[in-house]
Amino acid sequence: GSASLFVTESLLVCRGDPLYNINSKYDGGLPMKCRIAIWLALCVLLLAGCAKENTDPPAVTVEPAPAAEPAPAKQEAATPDAAKPDADESALISAFHDVKISIPKEYLELLRIETELETWSAHWTPLVSFFHKASMEAYARDYPDEAFDESGVGWLATVLQLDRIGFEDWLSGEKSGTTLFATDGADRYYLLMQPTDVRVYQPDAAWEVLTSWVYGLPEEIIAQNGFTAYDAHELFDADYTYGGEHVELGYRFPGEPMDLVLLALSQPAKQGEGGVWCVERVRYVYSDYDFTDTHLVFPAALGIEETAADYYARLQGECDALEHPELLTPRGAAVSYARSAAWLFGEDVSSTDFELVESLG
Repeated sequence: GSASLFVTESLLVCRGDPLYNINSKYDGGLPMKCRIAIWLALCVLLLAGCAKENTDPPAVTVEPAPAAEPAPAKQEAATPDAAKPDADESALISAFHDVKISIPKEYLELLRIETELETWSAHWTPLVSFFHKASMEAYARDYPDEAFDESGVGWLATVLQLDRIGFEDWLSGEKSGTTLFATDGADRYYLLMQPTDVRVYQPDAAWEVLTSWVYGLPEEIIAQNGFTAYDAHELFDADYTYGGEHVELGYRFPGEPMDLVLLALSQPAKQGEGGVWCVERVRYVYSDYDFTDTHLVFPAALGIEETAADYYARLQGECDALEHPELLTPRGAAVSYARSAAWLFGEDVSSTDFELVESLG
């Protein structure tokens, strides 16, 4: 009880006494004042026992109480569509259209997070945009009458979800400022879009920190959602998109910096006789500069609301029914494509304008 506690505390005080010496000549090395403290404590114990004889309940050994469980963390304000603390409680995991993104809590005061975003098309769905809050607030103070949407100040990044048509549209178009980084295995693809120019208006340490965080978003999103990393360079770097025979036809622009356009054609649905031909790649050649700019061609790039697989299967069926006979030869398919790109080839392009550059089996 209290006497035992007193004895223990007395010993601790003695051992902490600068006069204590383990080699003391006193009994067992204890100094005199320790011996007195112990003797007094024993006397208190004996007196207490006598005073309470037959009145105290049997002694019970009390184990130290377990450490109190930490109080539940305060529920964070939910962001669309849901939010929950990460395992280490250092980040907030928010779901944007069912895509989880972990946002460090320390960044929440530095960011403006926009989720009510205009859908660009039926095939490109922006999930969330992140902005540098300090830049936005400073710009709003300096230009109170200018609409924020027109300025784009402080924009850091936007995460988008693409369906298969959107993916093929992206493959066919401009890639500047975009990184397609993942797929979920259900023909949905994920894209990180970032500004190609500086949008900071209020330079501070937060801008550098948030910019660095944004660059790491693809890996974080893949890990949070179990997505599969996707690197489109393998497709871009390949010689062709589809297998089988390929024919390359050239169209020349004498005297122009871009003096040759090469159309790579293949049969995506049915190989051999009767198979429909298509332009799958366009190579813009700058001979004087020894430079070639290659673009992939998918139906989405021509404004067709179908995936390549569906479109070419349908087109093949129509050709089998004796429609579109011009698509059954490489030159006919090249002219058909060139007329859809009259801004480049002109209105009166014909099959004789193309020369055979290469034919590969």
